[in-house]
Amino acid sequence: MKYNKIINTKYFGTLVLFLSICATIFTSCETTDLDINIDPNQLSPESADKNFVLNDIQLGFANQSFNLSANSRGIMRHINMRDTYAANSVPAAMNFAWSSTYQITANRQFLERLNETSSIANHVGVAQLLEAYAFVNLVDFIGTAAYSEANNPEINAPKLDSGEEIYNDLYNKIDSAISNLSVTGQDPFEDIFYNGDLNKWIKLANTLKLRMYVQTKLVGNSSATASVNSILASGNYIKSSEDDFIFQYGSQNARPDARHPDYIANYVTGANTYMSNEFMNIMLNEKSIADPRLRYYIYRQQLEDPVNTDDNVILPCEGNPVYTLCYIGEGYWGRMHADDEGIPNDNQGRSTFGVYPAGGAFDEGINNTSTLVNAGIGGAGIYPILTSSFVNFLIAEATLPSPVGLGATGNTLSYLEAGMSDSFTKVANFAGKPMDAADLTTYYDEVTALFNAATSDEARLSIIMKELYLASFGNSIESYNGYRRTGYPNDLGGSVINQTDFPRNFLIPESELNSNDNPDLEQITRVVQIFWDTNPAGFIE
Repeated sequence: MKYNKIINTKYFGTLVLFLSICATIFTSCETTDLDINIDPNQLSPESADKNFVLNDIQLGFANQSFNLSANSRGIMRHINMRDTYAANSVPAAMNFAWSSTYQITANRQFLERLNETSSIANHVGVAQLLEAYAFVNLVDFIGTAAYSEANNPEINAPKLDSGEEIYNDLYNKIDSAISNLSVTGQDPFEDIFYNGDLNKWIKLANTLKLRMYVQTKLVGNSSATASVNSILASGNYIKSSEDDFIFQYGSQNARPDARHPDYIANYVTGANTYMSNEFMNIMLNEKSIADPRLRYYIYRQQLEDPVNTDDNVILPCEGNPVYTLCYIGEGYWGRMHADDEGIPNDNQGRSTFGVYPAGGAFDEGINNTSTLVNAGIGGAGIYPILTSSFVNFLIAEATLPSPVGLGATGNTLSYLEAGMSDSFTKVANFAGKPMDAADLTTYYDEVTALFNAATSDEARLSIIMKELYLASFGNSIESYNGYRRTGYPNDLGGSVINQTDFPRNFLIPESELNSNDNPDLEQITRVVQIFWDTNPAGFIE
């Protein structure tokens, strides 16, 4: 089977290898769709270079993860979601993430065979770790996957395993990855994430396990608390920005176009993505000062308020009482959740992505312009997959008493403060523009006061999850998981149209349903909950 068709979970014969370029699929919440571009050149196993194979795994994982973030960010109001939840979680939405995962598996199998006659245990360790992370993503989004029988040449119709079974085995796979990453004297490999630093890969492995323990806190893993405490005591996890697991885009714009996908979509022919009025409103108005990251995240193409005229209706929502956030002021111009009104000629008026993480322009607040072609830092943005900021918020959650947390050792407020600090520092350092020290102090003081005034662990958890939500702009996977796990933030706002059920999961991809003849394979519904989501039906919307 050629990879320019959809790969299913059957073993697809002679291994097909690609050096994929860094483009990813956007979902229907955009007003412009992007295509995934994959180099069609095929390499045979005899001619394949082990570094090409590992490069394909690394790029494949980055694209898989970004694709899942793109699927969930409209749902989570990091950008505007157009239309219903059902329209934004169609069966085809998971095709790319699914096929990418099994390409990673096939490449990992290939590297393991090469390792029998070569010294590439470190290659195998990276492959195992990224495969484990990719399967964690599949389980977190769908709740199931072909795992134990996947890519097996003797099985034509693999079964789908339960998410819990997959998770339990992935802990072992991660341990195997750590073992292979610890082998010395191996051939070096091309490392697009950590520049060959194996210790950082091991930190990522431990952090992924920590993340899984927190994710499954509601289903009673008896060893979770002790395991988290052990990882924290070792210090061998992502706890500073130097260890962040990020994918770096470039400014090259042809053959291939290496720029951040959000930059490509919004800095070439005008802004094609609507930002979320709810998200911008939280950042602008929830605290006594605007969130210090707002002008890094969002760029206003104009500072004047948009005004409808007889000849130019640029805000179709104006005057409609259903739209409580038609426009939020100060030039922050997006759309409210599920707004499916017609799209006027407002590409050069609406707010768009800023310098972080899309590699766009920093909003100086003076002389803003809609002439965005090649503006800012040229698309050399990042995709923040797992950062010290995210990790500190996860640990803060873990230190809360069970069942709200895991009762792990540590000071919850200290981890909450570290999460905020790491987020502010990363955003400012990436842009090369320091944040106002007085604003930072005010922000910390307000969050700390809220935390100290909280009278329950649930209230403290809600504060942690709100800060994670704000810090995770650019990677909505963390917020989507956290929202289903905790129900927070619970103040994101309503919808302007009658909604379908909130997707507690995404659907089994249609590519698998159409190609896997297993008689037990049936489509699920959006209200089927992931195994670690034991919260009541309908508790999020």
